[in-house]
Amino acid sequence: MRRVLFAERISDDRNEKSDSIESQHDKLSRQSEAEGVTVVGVARDLSVSGDVDPFHRKELGPWLAEESRGKWDELWVTTLDRLSRDDMHAHALMAQILKWDKTLVVLDNPGLDFRTPEGRAIAYVQSIGPAKELQRIKERAKDSHERRRFTTRWTGGIPPFGYVPVKRFIDGKTATYLEQDPDMVKVLHEMRRQILDGQSFFAVAKYLNEKGEHTARDRARIRRDKPVHRRGAAEGVPELWSETTIKSLLSDPALLGQKKHKGEVLYDSQGQPVQVAEPIFTDEEWKSLRAAVEARTKTTVRRVNGTSPLYGVVWCGECGSKATHKSSMHNPSGVEYRYYVCGAWPKENRCRGISVRAEEVEEWIEIYFLQRYGNQPVIEKVWVPGSDNTRELESTRKRISRLRHLYVEGEFEDNPKEYKDRMHALRTREAELAAEPVVEGHWSEKDTGQTFQELWGTLDLEGRRKQLIKSGYRVEVGRKTFNVTPEPETPEERTARLTSLGYMSGE
Repeated sequence: MRRVLFAERISDDRNEKSDSIESQHDKLSRQSEAEGVTVVGVARDLSVSGDVDPFHRKELGPWLAEESRGKWDELWVTTLDRLSRDDMHAHALMAQILKWDKTLVVLDNPGLDFRTPEGRAIAYVQSIGPAKELQRIKERAKDSHERRRFTTRWTGGIPPFGYVPVKRFIDGKTATYLEQDPDMVKVLHEMRRQILDGQSFFAVAKYLNEKGEHTARDRARIRRDKPVHRRGAAEGVPELWSETTIKSLLSDPALLGQKKHKGEVLYDSQGQPVQVAEPIFTDEEWKSLRAAVEARTKTTVRRVNGTSPLYGVVWCGECGSKATHKSSMHNPSGVEYRYYVCGAWPKENRCRGISVRAEEVEEWIEIYFLQRYGNQPVIEKVWVPGSDNTRELESTRKRISRLRHLYVEGEFEDNPKEYKDRMHALRTREAELAAEPVVEGHWSEKDTGQTFQELWGTLDLEGRRKQLIKSGYRVEVGRKTFNVTPEPETPEERTARLTSLGYMSGE
C-alpha cells in the first residue's frame, strides 16, 4: 500500500503567479484516484512564502519530523516550486527524502527520478528557475517599496495603533492609505488622560488588558480574518499590553501621522516629516503627553498597583530605604494585619528593619501632616521637557550624505535642479538645527491654588498618596519616630526660594 502525503502551498505574495490551493488539491486528488494510492494527509500551507524552509512550515514541517515520517511513503506536489522556491531548501529536502528512503512525486514532471545522478542534476537545474523568479519577485517588491517610500501611501505591514489601511481609487489606480480608527483613537485619548493623571505605564497596561483591548498586531490579524495569537500561547489567546508597549506607543511620532522607515521618521525634500495620515493628537496634546511620559520615565518613584497603599511615600527612618507593605492573616480569628516594613531588610545588613502597623501610619499621616502642613499651598512638581534636536540633526546629515552619494552615482543627471533644491532644503534645515541650543529637561513647581486642608477631604488614600508624591513629601517611620519632610515653609521663605530659582519675581 502506497501512503501518500499531499504538500500544497500558496504564497502571500500577490505578484506570484501560481495555482490556487483548490487547483493544486484537485490535481493531486485526481492523480491519487487514478493510481489507487492511500492519501494519509494534506499539508496545506496558506499565505506561506516560497522562501520559507519546508521544515519550518506550519503544516508541512510536523509531517517531516521524526515522529510523523513513518506515516507516509511518498510526498506529492503539483510543481517543484510548491515544495520550495529556494533552491537550497529544495535540495536539502530532496536529500533528506532520499536518506529516509522515501519518494518525491512532482505531477508536472512525472519522469523526474532524483534517485539517479541524472535525475538529481535535472532537479537541480529545474529548481533554479523558481529561485530566480523568487528573487525577481523580491526585487520588484523592493523597487515598489522604494518608489512609494516618500509618498503618502501606506507600503504595507502592521499599521500603527490608531490607524487602519484603506483602499482608495486615485488617478485611475488603487492604492492603500491610512485612516484613523475611531475606536482606537478613543482608546489612545483615554491612555493619554490616565498618564497625565499620574497613572503608571503598568496601570494603563493593566486597564487595557482588563478591558480586553486588542493590540495593533491582534487587530491586524482580526482584519485578515485570522485568530488573535500571543507568542508562546495557543491560537485565540490575545496579546497582552505591557509597560514597555505602552511607553513605546505613547512616545511614537507615528501617532502624529508621520511615516517611518526602520524605526526612523522619514523626511521629504524640504526636510519635513512625510505625513501619511491625520495626527491623532494636536500639537499641545502631544507636547503634554510627551512631557508626562518623560516625567514618568525619569522619576524614581514607581508603584506596582495593589502592593502598597502608600508606596513611594513611606520610607524607613533607620536606613532611608523605601518601605514596603506586608499583610498577614491570623488564622484563628480571620483578622488581617497590615504592616510597613523596611524594603532593604533582610537583603542588606545596614538596617535591622522596621515593622509598623499600617493603620497607625495611615492615621498619623492624616493627623500629623494636616496639623503641620494643612495651611501649606498644594504644590505639584511639573516636568518641563527639554529641547534636544541631536537625533534629528544626525538624521539630516545622514540624508545629506545619501543625497550626495546618489548625485555622484548619476541619479540626478536628467534633473539637476531637483538635486539642488533638495540639497538646499536639507542644508537649511541642518543650519537651523545646529543653531538651536540644547536645553535639558527639568522639574518646575506649580501652585494649584488650594491648601492641603481644602484638598485632603476630597481625596481617597490613593489620591493622597499621589498628591504627596507630586508635592515632594516623604514620611520616614522607625522605632518611635515619625518624620515628614520637607519642613513647612513660611510664605516669606517660599517666596525667596522660588525667586532664587527664577520661578517668580522678587517683588
